[in-house]
Amino acid sequence: SLGGKHLGMPGPDLLGLVTGSEGTFGIISKIICRLTPNPEKAVTMLGIYKSVHDACESVSSIIRHGIIPAAMEMLDKIVISAVEKALKPGFPLDAEAVLIVELDGLADGLDAEAEVVEKLLKESGATKVNRAQNDAERAKIWRARKEAFGAIGQISPSYYVQDGVIPRSKLPEVLDEITAIGKKHGLTVANVFHAGDGNLHPLILYDYENPEEVEKSHKIGEEILSACIRYGGTLSGEHGIGIEKAEWMSDLYSENSLANMQNVRVFFNPENLLNPGKIFPHPGRCAESKAGTPPPNLSAVNKTKMVAAKSGIAV
Repeated sequence: SLGGKHLGMPGPDLLGLVTGSEGTFGIISKIICRLTPNPEKAVTMLGIYKSVHDACESVSSIIRHGIIPAAMEMLDKIVISAVEKALKPGFPLDAEAVLIVELDGLADGLDAEAEVVEKLLKESGATKVNRAQNDAERAKIWRARKEAFGAIGQISPSYYVQDGVIPRSKLPEVLDEITAIGKKHGLTVANVFHAGDGNLHPLILYDYENPEEVEKSHKIGEEILSACIRYGGTLSGEHGIGIEKAEWMSDLYSENSLANMQNVRVFFNPENLLNPGKIFPHPGRCAESKAGTPPPNLSAVNKTKMVAAKSGIAV
């Protein structure tokens, strides 16, 4: 049994260690969670921008003023186009980016804090700030964010999503580089991500039926990961290391650090029976890709094997 009734229990954080082990330490048979009440009130705002850089500046401005929103989510022009086609949330198609900012907590003082945030958004480049007037408007905004990945099917047959983290101060430079990487390889990269913590989710748009584009999508993903490391970031904020990112671990950590990590794994998993090949450098990688359901014919099966083989999956 790991953890306890409260956060910050004395001693080593074994709960965090096992949680981050990606299944290489053991099989979790039972999880007990503490439920927390919903906040009394939430205020959701949508900032509209003529440039992604201005939207990034708004994120930094809010944090600099000591305000920590419940969420700050950014969608670029490509994603805006997709969600408007699929869901019609009312996002302006001429915007280069929109920034969703949500504050929540006790009702007293929340409106005043929202006014400060709205002022900061406008001062840092928002051409307009819309505030959800009721639960229905709030739900419409959040549905567009939560279903953005699925909406990409309106503009591309397939996508490959990455998950890197960078310092918030580097958002403009890294987003510019991601765009340039896509252009270099002839594919479009859309961006929808957790702006408040610099957790990027570039969506590499490609055609699953085109072997050349499959190859290019992998190369773009590799270059994006390298850029995240180069700008002082890390390989994953949410999705984990798995197989795909294992080879970049040696770029992020010293040989001594990696050896220490593997020594801990051996203590829990001496015969390497649990998720072998995960986390630490090894040949091959696995892409988290969304290509829909392939047609049930032999050529499709062969394409599936091609993608799997490129990803390092045994087929």
